[in-house]
Amino acid sequence: MVQFNTRANEILLKLVYYGPGLSGKTTNLHTLHALCQDQQRGEMFSVNTQEDRTLFFDLLPINLGYIYGNAIHLQIYTVPGQVQYDASRRVVLGGADGVVFVADSAEAKMQDNVDSLSNLYHNLNANRLNIKQIPFVLQYNKRDLPDAMPVGVMNRRLNFRNVPYFEAVANRGPGVMDTFLAITRETVSATFKKYHLDKKIKDFDEMLNLIDTNIRSNMRELPPPSQGQAPLESTVLRHSNVSVADLIPGKVVDASELLEDALKSNMETARLYSELKQVKETLEQKNAELGQLYTQLERANQDNLKTRRYLEGVIQGVSEAIISFGADGKILTWNMAAEKMFEFTRAEIVGQTMQSLTPASKAWEIAQAVTLVSKSEALRDMKTTRLRKGGQEFPVSISYAPVKGADERVLAYSALIRDLGEQKELEQRLTESQNQSGAGRVLPAMLTALSARLNPIVVQSHLLQESAMDPAQATQAQKILNAVDSMQALMKPLNLLMNPPTPRLESTQLNRLVLEAQKRIETEAAAAGVALDASLDPAAPDSQMDVEQVREAIVGLLRNAVYSAAKAPVKRARVATRRVGDMMQLAVQDSGPLFTESAQASAFELASIQDLESMGLAVAAAVVRQHGGRITMRSQEGSGNTIMVEIPLGTAGPGD
Repeated sequence: MVQFNTRANEILLKLVYYGPGLSGKTTNLHTLHALCQDQQRGEMFSVNTQEDRTLFFDLLPINLGYIYGNAIHLQIYTVPGQVQYDASRRVVLGGADGVVFVADSAEAKMQDNVDSLSNLYHNLNANRLNIKQIPFVLQYNKRDLPDAMPVGVMNRRLNFRNVPYFEAVANRGPGVMDTFLAITRETVSATFKKYHLDKKIKDFDEMLNLIDTNIRSNMRELPPPSQGQAPLESTVLRHSNVSVADLIPGKVVDASELLEDALKSNMETARLYSELKQVKETLEQKNAELGQLYTQLERANQDNLKTRRYLEGVIQGVSEAIISFGADGKILTWNMAAEKMFEFTRAEIVGQTMQSLTPASKAWEIAQAVTLVSKSEALRDMKTTRLRKGGQEFPVSISYAPVKGADERVLAYSALIRDLGEQKELEQRLTESQNQSGAGRVLPAMLTALSARLNPIVVQSHLLQESAMDPAQATQAQKILNAVDSMQALMKPLNLLMNPPTPRLESTQLNRLVLEAQKRIETEAAAAGVALDASLDPAAPDSQMDVEQVREAIVGLLRNAVYSAAKAPVKRARVATRRVGDMMQLAVQDSGPLFTESAQASAFELASIQDLESMGLAVAAAVVRQHGGRITMRSQEGSGNTIMVEIPLGTAGPGD
């Protein structure tokens, strides 16, 4: 009898393959089982005797999938054909929703077919089922036998209802699927009409066609038979003898009832086992899906962790302090910029209130900010003051914003704080830099004007010295000339640095310029206690260069070497020249303190000038660049500081 599971929208139908012994009922089920896709077929069961013969039934659960919202499950049974097992056939036939009668086509088996059909009639009556009303299909099996009876003769003897009939060779497959489709269609149609389910379906015939389509789409090709092929496996429920100890005392034992109870118990066991297996497979599938979901969740967690670390890195890397706090004012998060600004470590401040960072006169600001931000009104660039760890008050600009959850509820508040003291300091530095830049632009013109104004003094001093009658006046005029020469000597390198003129090239000896520069520095070197040595290339050729500029550059390099060597225990400076290809090299070495890498990189820049002595490096670099050469520095333990100058021998032009 059809079973309905309204909670799961499931319909369970029972089909029984009936017929004489060895007509091919079980073979039909084995072939169906082989045709079904693995995911659509259940397990095949057999109830056997101790001799391991199929005695009572085979059960093959098949899932047809969902048809218009209803999951249809079929349970297909066979019965023993032997005459002595009539009680078994009657029990298995109970509650059948559709019957397939499998007839043996052999001429010698016709009477067995007729007797089995009569037996079907009686057993259906015993189960209150009508053979003229129950969905019914005939299959004429073993059509490959040489003595197979004509179909017309078999129809006249067996097809008293004129129902659909099919020719079959069950062990090879032909006819098995057509028979199964026909009984399934007939049974589903009769069931839906009996319970008026067809009224809910617009096109009932289309639904029946859909059942055929679903079944065929879930079937596969039957594998070709191989010699010695093992029979398909099935789950065996063994039927053992019943012990006297199992009988109820005082009750008369009826063998037929005992057999019927055993059969029903085994059938129910098979059904429950099938359901249990389906539940197990469903649970395994769900576990696999859960495993996939867990993997996806783990991947999402990893992505979230990466995103969180990225955002934390961004927050920790910004120059403004970012602080979050709860509605009670307690601090929740604290970035690196906040530590630097307020001088509190994260461990010291988290859990404390925002009031600990706020001057007493500004305490009302926190409550006001919370009130406004709770209404989703962000506060931007509020100018106020805050307190450092030592209690020092400093100017800040604060922007407040809400931190919301998924439901748009305000969970906390964030404060982005900018130190305006640092900004004002930067603005002051920018102003000073701009002032110095303006002075640098004016200085070259001032130097030119000052040089021009000193020239008349030089002329007048010479005239005064020549016309002086008094030796005292001549001495005084000479002192004026010496002072003017000293001023011009200071102004010349400064002018070369601030406003380098285009070199006036002439042929000259680099060695000669080195000796002249060395003579000018001898007095300063002696006063500093520095030994100044020279190693000049005697074969050095003439070079094209500006004599005054190059001499001034060499003087600057030597003065810097003497000044550096004077700071060392061993006071030594050395100058050397040599020709390398089409270049003249000048090396100035001192025993002074080594330059750091950063100091070496900026040694020839204006920003590195600290006094008159260190100015010589910047002057030399400017002159060398004007001559198309290059200048480098190397500091090495044991050899001191070495400055290398390279100037082209030929006609030179301005270079970088």
